[in-house]
Amino acid sequence: MRKVVRGVIPPLISLVIVMLGNGFFNTFTSLRISIDGYASWVIGILNASYYAGVMIGSIYVEKLLDRIGHIRTFAIFASINSFVIVVQSILIGPISWTFFRLLSGLCASGFFIVIESWLLLSTGVKNRGRLLSLYMLTLYLAQGFGQFMLNVSPLTSLLPFAMTVILSSLSVIPVCMMKSSGPIMLESTITNIFQIIKKAPLGPIGCFVSGMIMSSFYGLAPIFGREIGLSVFQISQIMGLTILGGLALQWPIGHLSDIFDRRKVLIGVCLVLMALTFILFHSHHFPYYVLLGLMVLFGGISFTLYPLSITYTCDYFSDKNIIGITCALLVIYGVGCIVGPLISPIFMAIFKASGLFLYMSLLCGIYILIGMWRVLHAKPLPEDEQSDYLPLPRATSLAFYLDPRSDIEEDELEEDEEDRYPFGEEYEDEDEED
Repeated sequence: MRKVVRGVIPPLISLVIVMLGNGFFNTFTSLRISIDGYASWVIGILNASYYAGVMIGSIYVEKLLDRIGHIRTFAIFASINSFVIVVQSILIGPISWTFFRLLSGLCASGFFIVIESWLLLSTGVKNRGRLLSLYMLTLYLAQGFGQFMLNVSPLTSLLPFAMTVILSSLSVIPVCMMKSSGPIMLESTITNIFQIIKKAPLGPIGCFVSGMIMSSFYGLAPIFGREIGLSVFQISQIMGLTILGGLALQWPIGHLSDIFDRRKVLIGVCLVLMALTFILFHSHHFPYYVLLGLMVLFGGISFTLYPLSITYTCDYFSDKNIIGITCALLVIYGVGCIVGPLISPIFMAIFKASGLFLYMSLLCGIYILIGMWRVLHAKPLPEDEQSDYLPLPRATSLAFYLDPRSDIEEDELEEDEEDRYPFGEEYEDEDEED
């Protein structure tokens, strides 16, 4: 186990460094373009472009990784990311930034894929569940605490760009200190999406709704804060603590979904989320700390919708199909991420800044109606046939191989390699004595 820990620490450190920069820079981008007087729909297009880049990267980055290896792939995307940020600081405008955000999303996808595949190389089947939880914890903590970097300098200065470039460059150092013989890449096959929708419609619809909500939150919640008169420090608190709040209820709600009918848990989560977002729709009159508390609760509830939807869908299929299903659901989630920032600004234009939450409330209401129809017209799955809940991160398809339910069986591994490096040759290590 000590060798496993030693193998995952460097890539996780690289993930922390790069996500501290990228996490805050995504929020900074929305605020910076808003300062220049551009409307919410322009910011929505920028964020949709970012998620389009993430989806493109999830298709092509794995092929590059298979060809040139982890270290070079990570270094390439860190360099591209730094270059994009530098040019973005010079050419400020919605047209150029739309292209730059596309490239930033592509780089973000590259970072995730390299780190996730590296984690796969570093552990055996028995430790995958713990490693998945560690990965998710690291990812959310880095994104959450990164938001507070907004307070370092004025938004109109070049320092936010410089900090992101510095962190992107520094993130290469930990992975460059690793020795790897290279992975055997795992092919991600996508199960027919229409087959999934026919058999368990609440799952893919839930992923789509989650994508629409979460991408709108990341891209437009800072604009909501700015338009109701919050300071940059208060906006960073709301964004950071909401993301950290997303960790708080993952396991309690997941445990409830393991005990009760998962459809009812999904409907219950959306009921609470619908009520909460409707309250937030009127929150521009609330004291700041009341608003902050509501946003933290919003993070705790909304961040569970995606893993609940995936776990619910997987209940209806055999374990050997889990990878294909989760890859298909990730595509659906990605489409929702692209569509969400294009629609939510319409509500913000009609109902002012807080219309963002009315949009989310309506989405939850539609999902609840679909869920109630399913409860009335479809038999529930027996509780003993439900799989265990896992708080899967919204990253790339490789993360799903960390799911212990995936179709890689223990008997396919050599006994002496099972607990170490099952997906490629063992890391070369000169310190074998310990």
